Amino acid sequence: MDYILEKDKIIIEKPFDFNIKHICECGQMFRFEDKNTHFAVMSSNLNAMVYENNKKSVIIESENIKYYENYFDLKNDYGIIKAELIKNQILKKAIDFGYGIRIAKQDLLETLVSFIISANNNIGRIKRTLNLLCQNYGIKMGDYYAFPTLSELKKISQDEWKQMGVGYRANYLCETIYNLSQNYLDNLKTLSTSLAYEKLIKLKGVGDKVCECILLFGLQKTDVFPVDVWMDRVCQNFFNLTSGTRASKSKTMVEKFGNLAGYAQQYLFYYKREYKEI
Repeated sequence: MDYILEKDKIIIEKPFDFNIKHICECGQMFRFEDKNTHFAVMSSNLNAMVYENNKKSVIIESENIKYYENYFDLKNDYGIIKAELIKNQILKKAIDFGYGIRIAKQDLLETLVSFIISANNNIGRIKRTLNLLCQNYGIKMGDYYAFPTLSELKKISQDEWKQMGVGYRANYLCETIYNLSQNYLDNLKTLSTSLAYEKLIKLKGVGDKVCECILLFGLQKTDVFPVDVWMDRVCQNFFNLTSGTRASKSKTMVEKFGNLAGYAQQYLFYYKREYKEI
């Protein structure tokens, strides 16, 4: 991808592999706002404004452009990824539809907390809860709020979590956050996919799907394929996986797509949820 780094902005030229609407709305992140003229994308204690410039380029403005260069995975050539995946006809349709998806390299703590909240939940409610979490316990950063630090999260009681709308997940969040440490999070980043999975799955509130989302979005492990109700239907209807558990279907899809499985999942998820043909 061709792009230029300036002091406070990134200019992406010919952005066929970058569409901010696709990136934000493919289910991988929750702290963003569609402002009509641009998208505001928050991560950790940072914020970026992303907008099109007459459809000829994309501008990313931030006080920390190096963070968002990494966050949006700009050094990765998605043209190569898509060229391999479109050999599958179902993936070709999905990629033609969601051509601008990129898998964001998100903050691990934020990803872990967000996807525990996401279990059996809808995106609107998840976004509202995370907005309340940041407003109530994060640092005000001007016109947005930072995601709370681990020490700030540890101070939140079950009742306070429930007041933010997490319901039964409050117990999971309190127990898991209580047992987290920065060393634990840093160590996860050094592990293989299978070893990181073994550690994460032991946390309260982390089942198979949530675990694989944390691996994909928080640890950049692309050899996973999270399967929720949407992806279960895709697996059944278009990959003939009509029996077995969601976990077994996830394993089969990873065997099929290897290290590109996570990318395949995102294209298929967005296509299914938005277009609904498959």
